[in-house]
Amino acid sequence: MNKCLTFLKEKVFNPAYNINQKYFGKYARISYCKKISNFIFNRSKETALIMLVFNSISIISSHLSQIGGLKRSKRENKDYLINQEWKELGLDLAFTIVPPFILNNFLMKKFDSGQWTTKSARNYLIDTIAPTVGASKNELYSLDHIKPFKESIVNTKDEIITTLKKSNKLPKFLDDKIKMPKVKPIKPAPMVALEDITTDFDIIKKGNFKPFYNGKAYDEINGQRNGLLILATIAYTVIASNIIMPILKNKLSNYSYKKQLEKQGETPESIKRKKRFSYNTHPVLDINENTTFSNFLTKNTSKETNKPVVSSTFDTFKKYTNPTQKPGLRI
Repeated sequence: MNKCLTFLKEKVFNPAYNINQKYFGKYARISYCKKISNFIFNRSKETALIMLVFNSISIISSHLSQIGGLKRSKRENKDYLINQEWKELGLDLAFTIVPPFILNNFLMKKFDSGQWTTKSARNYLIDTIAPTVGASKNELYSLDHIKPFKESIVNTKDEIITTLKKSNKLPKFLDDKIKMPKVKPIKPAPMVALEDITTDFDIIKKGNFKPFYNGKAYDEINGQRNGLLILATIAYTVIASNIIMPILKNKLSNYSYKKQLEKQGETPESIKRKKRFSYNTHPVLDINENTTFSNFLTKNTSKETNKPVVSSTFDTFKKYTNPTQKPGLRI
């Protein structure tokens, strides 16, 4: 008995307790909150990106809560609905969550490279800001600070794999299959970003240059860029959520419904025919077998002659209106 308790303690309870403390305990939750707050603080100047992150969290959590609710329900077709919800989550990932990140990255490159900009912003950068901070045209429109979307995904995946491998928490069969990411060559130091150049200009001019919005080059140049990124993000989200996704989800629902009927050996047309001719499945009542009508006919029919029995009321009326039986009365 003692050996059994020792085994359970060392192999089951202690590992479970350690995992709970490391990933779900108080200090783990505090660590997660710090990481999230640091991410938000560091990325707060990129308002469009923060909007995309929280919109993605909202969409994913909504689908997961729906799936959880369906699993706990007692609906007969809950397996079909759960499968449908997973498919819709995939659609949202494909058309509502991922594309805005790609669009945001694409627009950022266009704006920061100077390909898409206003005439006033270009003149301010070349004629006023660059000479003040001593920046060349290449430095003004450098894209070194922007990582390609694909590279960002790969880096995130490598970070997750590295963390899991170093934690030694992976099962043996997974640990053997998953390999550590290759060490990437060190890249040369990137050029300063446009945000740094405009910030340096504001420091030199002490943030009070009247031609600029709020007297700051950062607000004038980066404000335009960030505002356009936010507008593009909101516009795509509205179009995707209210136009693209309803159409695609409707098509997906129809496709899934037809596949479900095929498994049952049915088609939408056969279902319609069954509903149309469903009255054939109900038996027509025979009046002779209906007890209500039988009782009515029995009470109002003579047993000997099977002829209707004359009502006593009409019999009396006829008696008094017959001149041969009641002298003195004429009709």
